[in-house]
Amino acid sequence: MKKVIVAIVILVIILTAGILENVYVDKVFANLDGRLSELEHSIIAQDEAALGQAKDLQGWWEKERKCAELFMYSPDIRGFSVAVGETVGSLECGDYDNALSKIRSLQIMSQNIHNILDFNLADII
Repeated sequence: MKKVIVAIVILVIILTAGILENVYVDKVFANLDGRLSELEHSIIAQDEAALGQAKDLQGWWEKERKCAELFMYSPDIRGFSVAVGETVGSLECGDYDNALSKIRSLQIMSQNIHNILDFNLADII
């Protein structure tokens, strides 16, 4: 009987951790998508504030990446950091066209990483 109770407790812990991880991933990527969208609009408008937004995004992402890598791993997460750095570099040079192509790539990468890390029924089947 004790083994059954221990097994149920372990199952509950595993399920709880999985649910919390999924909520965290959804929250981080919803915030990321909003930041990327704002940055895209600033780049399209060739607003000088875009560089500040890109640097803020870079700092925020590095904090989130370090936290996320504690319990989930994807090599794409580190690649995303590189692409954010390239966007910042493009904006520092005043190359809004290249920055726009980078931000659009970042949006696609964000969706792909989110899909990889998110829970999907297809992963079970």
